[in-house]
Amino acid sequence: MHIARHTTRLVASAAVLAAALSLTACENDAKQTASQAPAASSRPESGGQGASSSSGAKGPAQDSDSSKAASGASGSGTSGSGAGGKNGSGQAAGKGSGSQKTTGACTGAQVKVTATKVNRPVNHMLLTATNTGSVPCHAYNAPYLRWDDAQAATTFLDKSKPQAVITLAPGESAYAGVMYQSADGSGSGGYTARTLGVLFSNRAGNGSTGPAVRLPLPKGGITTDSSAWVTYWQSTAEGALTW
Repeated sequence: MHIARHTTRLVASAAVLAAALSLTACENDAKQTASQAPAASSRPESGGQGASSSSGAKGPAQDSDSSKAASGASGSGTSGSGAGGKNGSGQAAGKGSGSQKTTGACTGAQVKVTATKVNRPVNHMLLTATNTGSVPCHAYNAPYLRWDDAQAATTFLDKSKPQAVITLAPGESAYAGVMYQSADGSGSGGYTARTLGVLFSNRAGNGSTGPAVRLPLPKGGITTDSSAWVTYWQSTAEGALTW
């Protein structure tokens, strides 16, 4: 009876020991698993870093593209601005230097004037103004005529005013008819002039511009009086002599 109890105790002790050993083994397995867990988790972290690195690679690439785009835009802006500036400065310089030729009023500096006495109409002369310069000019309004040293200019014939300004390209001519004495003798203060001064009108028509042209009149001179008038510049000789 005593032996049986002792045996029972031994069996129970063995069972306890076995359970303890089993528990220890489980703890060891758990520890081993726990110790291996970081290694397993390091792969996702490595993968995560790779993904992050890949994302980071895209980031710089995108930044690089953005920088290139920005740089390109900036370069384009600079280039455009530079071109515009050059273009802007190039055009301005051309005008200043005269490479861009502009049109102004005709003056005695670039126009040759001749005066010819005609048979019809009676008591008329024809003025011909030819542009001898290298740029076009405008023959504004009517010429200012001064017989010899007369102070007052000859009257303009208002009804002869053309609808448009006469523009003379190099080599082209404008014409004006001069009635120097009325055929019916209605004028007064007649005298014989030997020279004729011709000045060109400014655009406003309120004065002359540029140097005058002084012409010798036909031999024996021209007798003129207060009835004299001159037409506005015309594009043809026929138009100038129709009045």
